[in-house]
Amino acid sequence: KKNKHNTIRMMIPFYDLVVGFILVSTVFEFYLDFRQYQCDKSKTVPSAVRQHVDEAEFIKSQDYQRAKREFGLLRSAFSLTETLLFLHFEVLPFFWNYASALLVSLDSPYFPNSEIPRSLVFMFIINLYNTLIGIPFSLYSNFVLEERFGFNKLTARIFIMDLLKGQMLTVLLGTPVLSAIIYCINWGGESFYLYLWLLILLITIIGITIYPTIIAPLFNKFTPLEEGELRSKIYALAEKLNFPLTKLFVVDGSTRSSHSNAYFFGFFKNKRIVLFDTLLEQCDHEGVVAVLAHEMGHWKYSHTLKMLLINQVYIFVFLFTFSYALYEHSLYAAFGFDQPAAMIGIMLFSYIYSPMDHAFHFVMNMLSRRFEFQADEFASHLGLDLEPPLVCIHIKNLGSLVCDPWYSAYHHSHPTLVERL
Repeated sequence: KKNKHNTIRMMIPFYDLVVGFILVSTVFEFYLDFRQYQCDKSKTVPSAVRQHVDEAEFIKSQDYQRAKREFGLLRSAFSLTETLLFLHFEVLPFFWNYASALLVSLDSPYFPNSEIPRSLVFMFIINLYNTLIGIPFSLYSNFVLEERFGFNKLTARIFIMDLLKGQMLTVLLGTPVLSAIIYCINWGGESFYLYLWLLILLITIIGITIYPTIIAPLFNKFTPLEEGELRSKIYALAEKLNFPLTKLFVVDGSTRSSHSNAYFFGFFKNKRIVLFDTLLEQCDHEGVVAVLAHEMGHWKYSHTLKMLLINQVYIFVFLFTFSYALYEHSLYAAFGFDQPAAMIGIMLFSYIYSPMDHAFHFVMNMLSRRFEFQADEFASHLGLDLEPPLVCIHIKNLGSLVCDPWYSAYHHSHPTLVERL
């Protein structure tokens, strides 16, 4: 039976639209970076933080932000050039055809030249390329930029081991996930988007479950917080709020960076809190408890669940719209492909859909900042002083103290320190 989507002829200049949007969005983001870079050169401490930050700390923070901005601009310029060259010289079709030729050369019944094996080899080639291209940037970011400002704690051995573990997980987890996605698209017929959405929802739930318990321990060491005053205060706060805290861990974040953080994970009545050892070094007990009260505010207001549900609705809309482009031959031809394929279709449609992605992430950042204010207010209503740990963490991490409002509105998922104070 002929698929109904085969009858849709969208005479749209896909290639020109994609290249045009890439250029427009990149120029706009460069403009925002330029605006923020001017703020990074400011020598005036904002009045809201003047009592908390001395001149030396402010200058160091500004220097760090400028260094990150300059590196980010260089990386963005490289990424733009790379993307345009890939599209112009049809590098992706070359990789796709090379994957087919490689499978043919193997001539093995275990690796037939069918869509799923071909797509897996194709994605492996792209992942290998991206990894190799990304290594110089990662090396500079960690061992030069972060090292210069005293944040880097990585050793060459840890860097290499993390890289190898990451590639191993990509193959072990990516292979069944990609295979299931391609199979679902080809099996699902005209309603594949519904089945694929349910599959992605299942994968998301499994990922949220296994990442902190199985994957994260491959990279960091998690140890129970020792008995003492801090542990007692945290459990007392959890009991007061009916927060179902079952385990409390400290992670050795200091083995890679001196940046600090804290988070919780787990479904239903099985919540676990993770504290970075760097956070315990930077804040006193009252500060740590205030930070965790903020995190429990996210739980109290179901912020994480709301964000998850909104993202799932967005994914459904993306997949439903994609169903009308999956078999549109002109889309594939515009980028040098001779026939439709599930994985190729997703990649190409992602280019087409990118304006919606930018708009969606802008709205999600607005919502996230609102949630952060609500969590701050929640901690404050408990009688906890969140100001000292916020200031301490921000200063210790050399966070931006002078923010351009346009840049912040577009990029930041958290309010600036000045706004939060």
